[in-house]
Amino acid sequence: MEQQLTIKQIAQLAGVSVGTVDRVLHNRGKVSDKALAAVQAVLDTQSYRYNIHTSAVAFKKTGKSLHLLISIPSSEKGEYWDLVRQGLDKALREYGDISIVCEYFFFDQFSSLSCRDVFHKVASQPCSAVILGTTFIAETRELCWRLDERGVPYVFVDGSVPGTNPVGRFMVDQNVCGRLLARLMDGFTPDGSEIAVLLPRRIGTQISNNSALRLQAFKDYFAARGSKRIIKESFFPAADAAEASAEIVSFLEKNPKVRGIAVVISAGYRVADAVPDSRREGLVIGGFDVTEGNSRCILAGTMDFLINQHPDRQGFCAVESLLHFLLYGAPDKSSEGRLPIDIVFKENLMPRQAAE
Repeated sequence: MEQQLTIKQIAQLAGVSVGTVDRVLHNRGKVSDKALAAVQAVLDTQSYRYNIHTSAVAFKKTGKSLHLLISIPSSEKGEYWDLVRQGLDKALREYGDISIVCEYFFFDQFSSLSCRDVFHKVASQPCSAVILGTTFIAETRELCWRLDERGVPYVFVDGSVPGTNPVGRFMVDQNVCGRLLARLMDGFTPDGSEIAVLLPRRIGTQISNNSALRLQAFKDYFAARGSKRIIKESFFPAADAAEASAEIVSFLEKNPKVRGIAVVISAGYRVADAVPDSRREGLVIGGFDVTEGNSRCILAGTMDFLINQHPDRQGFCAVESLLHFLLYGAPDKSSEGRLPIDIVFKENLMPRQAAE
């Protein structure tokens, strides 16, 4: 294993004093452009990982606090965005040696109007930095422009938005997710059968950022293979279980050749719960993320597979990356923005995951 450089070694390689390196690493005091460039060149090419906990000691001595704003969708316990929040809160606890004031601003993930109103409030709040859920592109982009004008750094969780300047973004590759969903559906359903892609109906904006990317990648998978598969698209009200059930039952009655249902959001259990017993045999249902509802359906055999995006890890990394930026004045190059994807079946659903 490559050994971690010491501050003294960095100083020797950069041709500067230990004090200069310390000021660069902890973003305090004045350093000449030449010295800064020399130290940064060493950090970019050698083995050195910043220690946030060590830097927190120096930061605490200043008597200052970091004021973080976090704006993500509201969520019931065990749902996708609750798992993101668990990761965010875990990181805030782990780095509790830093003086941090944190405020949450929640919006309705099924309403771009709600997002717009909440983001408008966030835009005017004094803060050190912001963490954002990127459910709606236009609303996220507008808020980011306003934060850019104020010089407020921000990090994305669960997505990316073109035309913005986040200091970090933590997500999985949605194109890969869409193609993987299509490949699994194609393999698990009979040739000649139809596949349904179900999306949540939203207020203000019909489709979210990630859903749009997954849907396009899903279609591209079949188009690239010249497949004659018939893909049926339909929307359902994910926020209203009773209404969703009625609409899904009606959809299945009108489309008897559908043998696979791909749910492009983490509420796949709502679809699985709505399928009548008379249609369940031979029907493959796949979706996203190891939420409480989805885990229940996987164990019961009413859902067949999940594509897991590690939402808790996305939240943790977002906080860690932002703290790194605030303490050191530069993005954490050792953090990976794109996280791994798991395919989860009943056989490999971990007991811990099922309980979460």
